[in-house]
Amino acid sequence: MKQDILHIAIEKLYEHSKFCLEVISLHHNSKNQAYDGMLKFGDNLTKTDFMFKVKKRLTLSKIPEINTTDTKNTILIADYIPKAVKKHLKEKNQSYLDAAGNAFITDQQALFIYIETNKASPIFAKKSNRAFSKSGLKMIYQILVDPHILNKPYRYIGEASQVSTDTVRHVLKDLLRDKYIVKVNEKKFKLINKEGLLQEWTTYFNKILRPKLNQRNFTPISKNIRSSISSANVSIGGELAAEYLSSYLIAESVLIYTNKSFFELAKNSEWIPATDGKITLIEQFWTEKEAPQKTVNSILIYADLLNNPTPRNLETAEIIYNKYVKPTL
Repeated sequence: MKQDILHIAIEKLYEHSKFCLEVISLHHNSKNQAYDGMLKFGDNLTKTDFMFKVKKRLTLSKIPEINTTDTKNTILIADYIPKAVKKHLKEKNQSYLDAAGNAFITDQQALFIYIETNKASPIFAKKSNRAFSKSGLKMIYQILVDPHILNKPYRYIGEASQVSTDTVRHVLKDLLRDKYIVKVNEKKFKLINKEGLLQEWTTYFNKILRPKLNQRNFTPISKNIRSSISSANVSIGGELAAEYLSSYLIAESVLIYTNKSFFELAKNSEWIPATDGKITLIEQFWTEKEAPQKTVNSILIYADLLNNPTPRNLETAEIIYNKYVKPTL
């Protein structure tokens, strides 16, 4: 799989730019190595040789694990790199290349290549199964929040996820095939790759499900944002939720996931519609079994921050991930 990603990425870079990367060496037993091999540019474009590391999916949480002590001479290569991660890497002057030919490569001296194709990689595009559809993503969220739900009746899972029992059946089949879950016996499943599923879900949630959820922006009539929200009895996501959990970020906007009527909630909270309003109401995509908590689950807060990848949000996302999400994996 790694070699497929490497060769497709090199081929796509050439297709979009005519820059030719050549593999000098490969570390076939790279599990215990800091890098997977070495690359160089053909045509004497630069004398610099680049070490490279290949990841199936490069996510914010994976970056600290990658030993890039000499970042100016390393290229991180992946099947797919989310926009938030690209932005973070560029700010760190860390070279990257994905399997669609999107690239940011620099030797910090004469060489500078920046390509944004706005296309998905051929490998990434293959993942079009039911698990990562709009309905499937709703169900996967429930599994990530509570893996024990896997062993509840299909009807229970469907009601919690707001999907049909047919969708439940298909999603379980896809997750089994992709080895995120295994069958312990005829009636019992076990989640075995929660971290991998989380990273896939975060990417696809922001790309596929989030844009399809009903959303509307509001602004308070007289109260400040925080005091108007405190009386609304809602679950908060995004920057304000991250501020509560981390004490690191000062929120500039608020996301509220709700199953209530937007306009009833706005009326009772004294908010008015505003295109540039800092309060965003978003359709809740799960069924609440208990009274709403002050914030939504940390997994969703993490995804919210990655969807608005300012430097401060990315730093806070890493804090939320390490403190609240990672211990559950």
